[in-house]
Amino acid sequence: MTGGTLICGVDETPDGADAPAIGRAMAARLGLRLVLVRVIDGVPAGGRESLTARQRLAGAERTLDLIARDLGDGTERRVVVGDRAEALAQVAADEGADLILLGSRTAGLANRRLRWTLARELEAVTPIPVVVAPPSTRQRSSRRLAAAATAATR
Repeated sequence: MTGGTLICGVDETPDGADAPAIGRAMAARLGLRLVLVRVIDGVPAGGRESLTARQRLAGAERTLDLIARDLGDGTERRVVVGDRAEALAQVAADEGADLILLGSRTAGLANRRLRWTLARELEAVTPIPVVVAPPSTRQRSSRRLAAAATAATR
């Protein structure tokens, strides 16, 4: 797989924080373009110009800028408004994505089970494969993630 696109859904929860780094490593290894997407939901139609909506959009853009800066050059970003599953599916279609990557949240006794509600919702609205990145339970090796990025630049 070379020359395609990986869409990485970004949220601001601690559990979803690992998805962009995993997305960068996957994109590097597979030769894919990485596009970070933050969906702002709960904004009513026509309400995009409200102060609250503008603040949420600006905050999402700052968050993506910080994440993209940490990941390095070549990371694209998009902020969209709408239902999370439908908006991610639309961005994936617009970008010609080959893969959608999402973070997951832990649930259940001792946080041993994962919740991936958004992945199930995406399955219903897009034919693009969805990969769920589990939250880290221990420190991920930055050397391993960096090795993937270094190998892709050769």
